[in-house]
Amino acid sequence: MAETSQLKRRIGQRVIFGFPGTRVPPELARLDEEWGIGGYILFKRNCEQFEQLMDLTEELWQMGQGTPPFIGIDHEGGQVHRLPEPFTLFPDMGHLGQVSSVSVAYEVGAVIGRELTASGFNLNFAPVLDIDSNPDNPVIGRRAISSDPAKVASLAKAVIRGLHDNAIIACGKHFPGHGDTREDSHETLPICDLDAERLKSVELLPYRELVTPSSPQLDMVMTAHVKYPKVDPDHMATTSRTIIQELLRMELGFKGLVVTDDLEMKAVTGTIGIEDATRQALEAGVDLFLVCHSIDEQVKVLETLLDEAEKGNFPRHLWERGYKRVRDVKARHFRVLRTVDRVHARELVGNREHQRISRRLKDGK
Repeated sequence: MAETSQLKRRIGQRVIFGFPGTRVPPELARLDEEWGIGGYILFKRNCEQFEQLMDLTEELWQMGQGTPPFIGIDHEGGQVHRLPEPFTLFPDMGHLGQVSSVSVAYEVGAVIGRELTASGFNLNFAPVLDIDSNPDNPVIGRRAISSDPAKVASLAKAVIRGLHDNAIIACGKHFPGHGDTREDSHETLPICDLDAERLKSVELLPYRELVTPSSPQLDMVMTAHVKYPKVDPDHMATTSRTIIQELLRMELGFKGLVVTDDLEMKAVTGTIGIEDATRQALEAGVDLFLVCHSIDEQVKVLETLLDEAEKGNFPRHLWERGYKRVRDVKARHFRVLRTVDRVHARELVGNREHQRISRRLKDGK
């Protein structure tokens, strides 16, 4: 019994869940008691007011059953902005590519990092490392920094340094690239016709620059729910051993955490389903499983992982490796909070200097 309980805690550390409402739902708190959930992602639905948001992040810091959780958000700028006033609203990152200033990119990352840390976050699912290479793309476009991969690499590196210097973990996305697609993986499974050589020369260049053992080293990469038939004819990137192990781990040498995009997106639920996706992603080498909405689907992912562990389908050292990666990244970056310093947060978030930096980016200076 004790062994099962320990196994559940190790599995729980490998999921990041979303939830409705402005407080932790009781059923999610019960899941945390049993599994020790590894992290949470917040959306606009969770962030109605500034004071309420700080109450929520403070509540989340106490969860995890002794291992504080990731508390993350998609904070990219432009249309992908979930936070209420007075948080600084940056324009989309296409502006960063137009300004093309490493110092401005660092300032943007630092402001985002300071404001997120002050209000209780520790993880930003950003920056987007996709290349803006297809004008018909319905989901990336101006979320990408540039159509020039070298520019994406240098500016993203500065943004990540700004985040890291302010105790926020960065997550590059969407590996190996969602920029050259014509469909949105929220709605269907996009097919990308690029071959491995093209991916290596263009789409993977920012990742290559950011996973080298120098500062800032990218600690987390999110997979794309996109299929690349010329690279792996059978699997989308999220469930592809070829893409995760051969390209990301072996070709690029990435040693950090691999996290799925939301497993409730239709690219998954409309094709193989969440349980098969979980099994295949685990086999492909995914470390963290992101499930953003339904507690029923979240329980399915936990129970699928437990079933795989109990059947002994994977060597024990592989289970330990994913768990250890989670613990190592948390240990390296977390400044554990007991309470959110509300006086400091009110003075810092959205202050005049931060607004000036946002206007400078918007004005192209």
